[in-house]
Amino acid sequence: MPEPAPEAQHDRQVLLQQIVSEVHADHGGDDVDVVREALARRIAERGFPEQPQKWVDDTAAEVSQGRHVVVDRELGVDAPLEETAGNAHEKTREES
Repeated sequence: MPEPAPEAQHDRQVLLQQIVSEVHADHGGDDVDVVREALARRIAERGFPEQPQKWVDDTAAEVSQGRHVVVDRELGVDAPLEETAGNAHEKTREES
């Protein structure tokens, strides 16, 4: 099977990160079985290929503990965190 084009691989990673982030937003801290089911359901609903069960289990375990899961560091997921940190810095300066 040929390797997917880099753009297609990137798009799939972005979609998978969106799915994981949505599950975290809706189910972060929930029972691991609830998170696992939600993750598998959203992956299927989006028409995304089934993921390895170990990945689903490990990701669900992290989300059930309230942790954010980064699918691929290359996606630049730090951007929202930097924005949040910047907003906190601005707020601190305003309060001074």
